[in-house]
Formats: sequence, structure tokens, C-alpha cells
Amino acid sequence: MEIQQQVDLVHFNSFAVSQTAAYFAEIECLEDLQVALAFAQEHNLPRQILGAGSNTLFINDYPGLILHMNCKGIERLSAADQGAVRVKAACGENWHELVRFCVKNKLHGIENLALIPGTVGAAPIQNIGAYGVELDQLFVELEALDTDSGEVIVMSKADCEFSYRHSLFKQDASQSLIVLSVTLELATNFAPKLDYQGLRQVLGESEPSAQQLFDAICEIRSSKLPDPQQLGNAGSFFKNPLISTEKYQSLKQQYPEMPAYQNEEEGTVKLPAAWLLEQTGAKSKSRGDAAVHSEHALVLVNRGSASGEDLLLLAQELSNDVLQSFGIALQVEVRIV
Repeated sequence: MEIQQQVDLVHFNSFAVSQTAAYFAEIECLEDLQVALAFAQEHNLPRQILGAGSNTLFINDYPGLILHMNCKGIERLSAADQGAVRVKAACGENWHELVRFCVKNKLHGIENLALIPGTVGAAPIQNIGAYGVELDQLFVELEALDTDSGEVIVMSKADCEFSYRHSLFKQDASQSLIVLSVTLELATNFAPKLDYQGLRQVLGESEPSAQQLFDAICEIRSSKLPDPQQLGNAGSFFKNPLISTEKYQSLKQQYPEMPAYQNEEEGTVKLPAAWLLEQTGAKSKSRGDAAVHSEHALVLVNRGSASGEDLLLLAQELSNDVLQSFGIALQVEVRIV
């Protein structure tokens, strides 16, 4: 494994922002990771884990070592429960391709998470979810390297402390943990989750096959979100905010048309951040080549030569507008480096 120097990260983040990493290592196995970590320690370098870069905004050159996790492998395991199958995937596998693999091999429950960009290793960090399915509903365990002890440890669902678009791995105390693989439990019998309203509009009232559901999810996501290969973006820039039931009722009186999502956490309501942004005129806003996508107020795009700082300043402007209009502070979903 070669430790590269002065690497342009423009091809390693879906915003296509050009920033330079002082050092860069392509990690394809545990041994590569151990060698790279030893190099960082020897040269007293900060380090940053990077998967597909689909949820990362670089606003500065990175002075340390970027560890590009590219470990591959998908393994089908047995499960304790009849009708269930476990799948173990390495951290560098493309998430969408894992979903495609499972659909092709009749391993069910993961179809609604199709076309989410990123790698398998990033999925538990973000606790990804879409169209009525959350990763933690399928999650069994993961393997991680504890860089403090040098040991590979196994972490359960409880260990990961999952919540909405959040996990233990987003906390400072977990920065010594590097995800190596993820194990999911899927079903051999197909029981589609069709609660999301847009799915019925695409599928109609008939019961779809797993492939048809997969295709419908891909169609919906493609119609709403721009292809990063064509227009730099990281999908949704902000989380859907959770507010108290009391605050929601108060806002509902002012904005009777305000939509809301069901939320499992008692006493709270989840609001669509896109709707809040649309009310503030977000879709018309830009800062140089940093702009809000014309079809989706939650998506910030790089129209060509936007810097990470341009995109961040635009995001801050949008967030301030929502705070002033609704008294709601939007939280960034994208990782800022």
C-alpha cells in the first residue's frame, strides 16, 4: 500500500469540491489500515475516514491522512430464526449494490433503502433510512477496529446507540472506532413495506414483487434527487427536525397546511425540512455556483466550481431563514470537514 501525498479530493466527494489532502491511503484490507494508522501515528498526523464521500463536505484542505476505505466482500451467513438470513458486507462495498445483491438473491426487507449513496461502512454511522425503513431495523452487529487498543471488536445494536440519523459513531468518544463490516438480518419471505405515500402512486394498488419495489424506489429517488455524476450534491443537506407536540400545535394554527410525519418518540413530531425551506423561498437562492436544487429544497448542489465554503455559507443562510420564520433550528445531516 502506497501513502500518497497532495491528493486532490475532487473525485472522492459527491459535491465534487476540490480540496487537497496532505496524505492519502487506499485501504483494501485490515493490514492496509494498520499500516496507514501506524504511519499517521509516526508522523503525528490527524486522520479522517472516508467512504464514498457522499455525505461529506470539504471546506478546507486536509492537513493529515485520509483513509479511503475500499475493503470489499459480501458473505451470506446462517441465522438463528427460521425464515431469516444474515448478510455480512465489508465496509467498502457500495450500499446500493448491496441492496441490489440482496434483491437478486431473494433476501428481503432492504428494498426501500435502494439508491442511497455511500458505502456499507457509512450506513450505521448515519443510521440511514428511507421510505419507512431504517437501518437499525435490519442491523445485527458490526466489526470495528478500536484504534486505542488495536483490537477488532464486535458491536451489537445496543452498543451502537442508534437514533434518527444518528449513532454512537457521531460522538467524539467514538473517534477511535473504524467500521470494518456490517451484518444485517433479512427475510426469505417477501413482506413489502408500502406505507410511504409516494410508493402507492408509483406502484398502484397491486402487491409488488421485490424487484418491482426496488425499481419503484429507484424511480422515486431518481425523480427527486440529482445524479451526483451530473450535478455535485450530497442528497439531503439537513435532517427533518423533531419538535414538541406543543410547538407543532402552535405552528399548525399559523400554518394549517403544515405537513408532519409520525414519530415514535413520545411527545414529538417530525416536520419535513424541505417544506420549511420552501416557505422561505429557498429554491431561488444561490451563492456563486453553490445553489439550492430547483426540484428539492433540501438538496444543495455544486453547479460547477463552488467551494466547500460557498456551500456551507449558503446552508447557514437557509438555516437562519428557517429559524427566523419558524423558530426551528435545522441540523446539518452532511459531515463538514
